[in-house]
Amino acid sequence: MKEIKFTKENVRLNVQADDWKDAIHQGVALLEHNGLVTNKYASHIIRNIDEYGPYIVISPGIAIPHARPEDGAIDIGVSLITLKQPVRFHNVETPVRVLISFSAQDNNQHLNIIKLIVKIIEDGLIQEIADISSIQKLNDLIGGDK
Repeated sequence: MKEIKFTKENVRLNVQADDWKDAIHQGVALLEHNGLVTNKYASHIIRNIDEYGPYIVISPGIAIPHARPEDGAIDIGVSLITLKQPVRFHNVETPVRVLISFSAQDNNQHLNIIKLIVKIIEDGLIQEIADISSIQKLNDLIGGDK
């Protein structure tokens, strides 16, 4: 499995989003632009949230938009966006400013992404990432002591 690296190809900082749906579309658009998902992937995520609730909000301030492999995943990939203004999901107390979208073709491929997300949460880095000013600082922050 390859190491996860954030670059100008898969990161946008201080994004303006109208609402949670717009935030998901913007994060997933990076995956689509990089050929990792189809143009239907974001719609599947939004439909799943409408049906099952905001399961992608896994900790205060962070959401992990993703869908099943058959919902448009072409290859494994990850993107990260931070929001200028937080967005609210229904029935979630804390608004979200960090979205880490990902895709995988099977249930095992995304384990490195999940490990990275768990590390971010356990290390208490969500607010620091939300306020980060450069991709280099992002990589320095999350790349420490692997």
